[in-house]
Amino acid sequence: MPIKWENSRYSDKARKFLSKPPEDFPLLTLLDGAVRSGKTLNIIQKIPQIFDFIGNEYLKVFSGYSKNTVRNNVLIELKPFIENYLGGNVKYNSASGELDIYLWGKLYTCLVVGGGESDSASSIQGGTWDFWYANELPQHHYNFYNMALSRLTPEYAKAFADSNPESSNHWLYQEKIKPYLAGDEVVKSVFDYWHFTMKDNANLSKTFIDNQEKLYQGAFKARKIDGLWIVADGLVYDTFSVSKHVLSQNQICEKITNNDIIEYFMGIDWGWNHPTACLLMGVDREGVYYIIDELYSSKIEADKIVEWIDSKQTEYGRFFSFANCDNARPEQNDKLRTATNLVIYEEKPKVEDSIALVRELINYDKLLVSEKCKSTLNEFETYRYRSAGENGYNSEDADTPLKVNDDCMDALRYALFKHLTTFRRM
Repeated sequence: MPIKWENSRYSDKARKFLSKPPEDFPLLTLLDGAVRSGKTLNIIQKIPQIFDFIGNEYLKVFSGYSKNTVRNNVLIELKPFIENYLGGNVKYNSASGELDIYLWGKLYTCLVVGGGESDSASSIQGGTWDFWYANELPQHHYNFYNMALSRLTPEYAKAFADSNPESSNHWLYQEKIKPYLAGDEVVKSVFDYWHFTMKDNANLSKTFIDNQEKLYQGAFKARKIDGLWIVADGLVYDTFSVSKHVLSQNQICEKITNNDIIEYFMGIDWGWNHPTACLLMGVDREGVYYIIDELYSSKIEADKIVEWIDSKQTEYGRFFSFANCDNARPEQNDKLRTATNLVIYEEKPKVEDSIALVRELINYDKLLVSEKCKSTLNEFETYRYRSAGENGYNSEDADTPLKVNDDCMDALRYALFKHLTTFRRM
């Protein structure tokens, strides 16, 4: 079955991948690289051709971190492609994961599974597949990955995977990509590797690519934009600048008085021997966020937090709408619910995801801090990743910041993540 080139615009690399005969692919083919570089769409458009080649005798499996990620990342694109362009039909049962694809008079029986949990491999034991598509392969558990490869027993079985780059210490890079690039013939006999950058997606405008480049710096720019597998090292917020991102308290108060700041909310990271950090934040009509005030203290109970909140609402003459709090102290959060007029959330976001949101604000100069917030400013200049070779370094934690000088940074992540993902979009 030929590719319908009129469906989209294609770069030379995409055309080369899509034109490769199915029989010429080895057991496992990985497409990795920058975000929005077309990796997933290239595989989706290749799937019908692969199905036609291997036939419909055996089960075909689609996996991701969870079934939901497969639905959101793959099926939402695969279904209209098959139905609108190829005249087929796709039926998916989200509860069971059963996926039926009707194409060219044949029924291809498929299954959607999650592979991101430690026990995920148990759900696929004993199966026999002739096709496996792993969406965001680095997010799969290693045991699932090995089990899935062992299920591909038919002679013409094929596996395809896409990936955004992560740490160069990740098992996928160490076991497959690195030896492939080094010319290991054993690896090359079973593994094919295609690296894509944003420029390999011919449907992206130069303006979009330029805007994306503004969102990231350092290791994360290398990954997201250049598609490189490198270890994050150094300051977490390495683009935070005192000269650009710090305001005097008088400037903050002037914005409050002028009603430039239109909403006030908080983030709270509980501690005891480790300090408790409370950040009062605000946002203006342009989507600029302000860290207005802070409370930073060890061995402090919830009633003291309540007193501080009340005093700050009086001091600034403004109502605070909500606080997103560390969920490790539910009894403290219950006390805040009872004693304050705030809506209290307990949503602890994933560290990497919420750091990306904070970094995006900083890179667009949309996060400003009052000079009054000394502890917060100190942490911006000390919150960092563990360096390779440093005592206690573990490659599995290469992208996780040190649990040092992070109390205000955690409170900041809680507050911003809740507001950005629930109440406002940048």
